[in-house]
Amino acid sequence: MMKLRSSRLTVAVLAVAAVILVAGGIATASNMGFKLNKVIVKHTTGQIGNNWVALPYHSPYNTAQVLCDQTGLPSQRTLPPPPQAGTQVTSLDPVSGTFSTAVCGSSNINLTPGRGVQIAPPNIAATPASIILVGSHNPTLSLTIPKAGAGQIGNFWFSVPYHTTAVSTADLCTSIGLSLQKLFPPPPVAGATLTALNPTLGTFSTATCGASTFNLTLGDMIQIREPNKSVTFIPAHF
Repeated sequence: MMKLRSSRLTVAVLAVAAVILVAGGIATASNMGFKLNKVIVKHTTGQIGNNWVALPYHSPYNTAQVLCDQTGLPSQRTLPPPPQAGTQVTSLDPVSGTFSTAVCGSSNINLTPGRGVQIAPPNIAATPASIILVGSHNPTLSLTIPKAGAGQIGNFWFSVPYHTTAVSTADLCTSIGLSLQKLFPPPPVAGATLTALNPTLGTFSTATCGASTFNLTLGDMIQIREPNKSVTFIPAHF
């Protein structure tokens, strides 16, 4: 048991080292400030190019338009010609289960700290291959995942902290206090589910707490759905 715990600690330390020390690669941090070079896939069809992005809890990106302006994502324009398509930025309200989408250069929405966003940039030459995200963490911010209901109600787009202690979805299940699947002894208990989206393939990966897991990707948000209860937590981090 001690060997297993030591191994997991080593993985966690290596994960945070990657966040803090890799300059010019993935991310750098100084005085708990972050700078992330995030690869962005252009939207083509279906889910391809729907980028699920985690934003720092303290950041300049209070609206979708500011996010586009600060990162160089294309904004819609009609003049001067030729016209240019705009980036779509989508947020999800977990209480009402409703999506809000802004088209940069045409409409705008507010962004909520602690919640991730979906970025769908147009398939044009002006869309950059990656964007630089900057900010810092708010270690006192409390988040609430509502109990899942019909449709999108309860689906929480969790902005995973860049210096999270979690390596996998199983780690998130434990640190957040999500329900673990239990089949025996009866009665059975449904486990919370965590979902990621691969923007290159347009495919989803879903893990069930207590039954399956996958590793997290730095800079990606995770959708959490808790079927049994409302959960309020402060995200764990180094």
